[in-house]
Amino acid sequence: MKPRWVLVAAAALGLAVPGVYLALGGGSYDTRPVADPCQIRDWRNPSGAARIAEQIVLSALDGAACELHTTREELVLALATDRSRTAFARAHGLGDDGLERVTRRGLDRAVTDAEQAGALAGWQAALARAAARRLPLEGLLDAVAALG
Repeated sequence: MKPRWVLVAAAALGLAVPGVYLALGGGSYDTRPVADPCQIRDWRNPSGAARIAEQIVLSALDGAACELHTTREELVLALATDRSRTAFARAHGLGDDGLERVTRRGLDRAVTDAEQAGALAGWQAALARAAARRLPLEGLLDAVAALG
C-alpha cells in the first residue's frame, strides 16, 4: 500500500494541472480569423530554394483566392484532387480551364512579389513565369507537393 502522502500529492497535482490550465486562459477557445488573401502579406526573407518556393506558393494561393473571393485554405483543399477541383470550379462558376487560369495568374503575382522582395533575380523570375505559363496544372501541383 502506498503511503498516504503519495496519494495526497497525486490528488493535489491532479487538481493543480486543470487549475493552471484555466488560469492561463484554457477555459475559452477563440479561433483566429482567417487571413484576408487580398491583403498583401509581408514577404519574409527566407534562405534556400525550398523556402523561397514555399513563400511563392503561399503568395500564389493568396492571389488566386483573392480573385475567387475565397480563402487560401478553401482553395488549398479544392486543389487537392481532380474531384475537389471540379466541384470547386463548378461552385465558383468557372469554366473547364477557369481554375487553371486563376491559379496561373496567382503564380504570376507571386513571382512578381518575389522579384520585388529581392528573393528572385530577374532571370529567375523570367524562368518561373515561363514555367507557370507552360506547365500543366497537374505538373505545377505536383511540383508544389514535392516541396513539402
